[in-house]
Amino acid sequence: MPAIVSASLSKFGKRQEGLMEIAAEAALPVLRGRWDDVDFVVVSNTYSGEFTSTSGLNTLLTTYLSLDAVPSIRIDNTSGSGGSALLVASSLITSGTARRVLVVGVEKMSTLKTRDVTAVISSLLTPRERATGPSLPSLAALAAKLYMSRYGATREALAQVSVKNHHNGALNPYAHVRKEVTVEEVLSSPLVSDPLRVYEYSPISDGAAALLLVGDDEARSFTDKPVYIRGIGTASMSTSITSRDDLLDLSSVREAGAKAFRRAKAEKVDFAELHDMATVLELVQSEALGLLPRGEAWKYSEEGYTALNGELPLNTSGGLVSKGHPIGASGVAQAVEVFQQLRGEAGQRQVRNPSVGLSLSMAGFGNCSTVTIYGVEP
Repeated sequence: MPAIVSASLSKFGKRQEGLMEIAAEAALPVLRGRWDDVDFVVVSNTYSGEFTSTSGLNTLLTTYLSLDAVPSIRIDNTSGSGGSALLVASSLITSGTARRVLVVGVEKMSTLKTRDVTAVISSLLTPRERATGPSLPSLAALAAKLYMSRYGATREALAQVSVKNHHNGALNPYAHVRKEVTVEEVLSSPLVSDPLRVYEYSPISDGAAALLLVGDDEARSFTDKPVYIRGIGTASMSTSITSRDDLLDLSSVREAGAKAFRRAKAEKVDFAELHDMATVLELVQSEALGLLPRGEAWKYSEEGYTALNGELPLNTSGGLVSKGHPIGASGVAQAVEVFQQLRGEAGQRQVRNPSVGLSLSMAGFGNCSTVTIYGVEP
């Protein structure tokens, strides 16, 4: 069973540094004193070509980190790249192909204007649908309208998700947006795609995250607090939005979660990091995973059930809405947050006595999802 023995982040936000420097900011603390330990590098990155005109990022990065002779691979699964990178790294260890794998997720997105970033990301939609004008933000807005209409969720309830996650992000020294907001401020922020507003979407961020994975047989030789990857599940659904029966039925999330729970032999988790590119997705995903009842997640959010001091804290890091969403780094950063929480190292964001955590890394609008369940025990 793979175990995470070290983890680190760069500061998320609009950074002046280049792609390599940002990646090294996260990777070097993990590597310190361990250069000879690493025998494989997995790089999670989606848009280095589009945003920084960089190709062959994985080997460029290994050279930059003085790991020239270490085999490497770059994983691109759009916004789900981080979860896929963790899946690949875990598989390398489980199969015996590698013993100690460095995972680095990195993206530098601030080189382009917002309109151009949106256009690049929306290229993951089918050409026929893309030609009609939708984007990931507009699909999230449509999902928000449908969720409110179907389940009676109030507009304030959706805004409350943003309030909660910005509160958590304000406590996270690595977050892009370290600012608390009120429901009124969320609802009066600039409109992006009706009904969702600026504070209900993830910002365009630069950033990196890094992990060192080893086999459970030697995990405690690296640290007395390893975090074990107890189960990973991955699943896909049609990229074509118009071919789906229900925009709110993220079957890839549901199926990936079921696989992860089964492989982890777990029935519940103590907290979770979800892919809240838009606030409504936290609600829909928590229901698809079976963490909260279908159509009722908004009520639990309003009641504080998913707050830091609630029964099931969600997005303790601030989520993508507040922490930021440097796409290649996001899924890896979720694992870093889970690692810190399970080791009791999350500072003011620390939840009460967690033993099992979950992260969901989602590509596109549910095109592919990877769910990972972690524990303090194998």
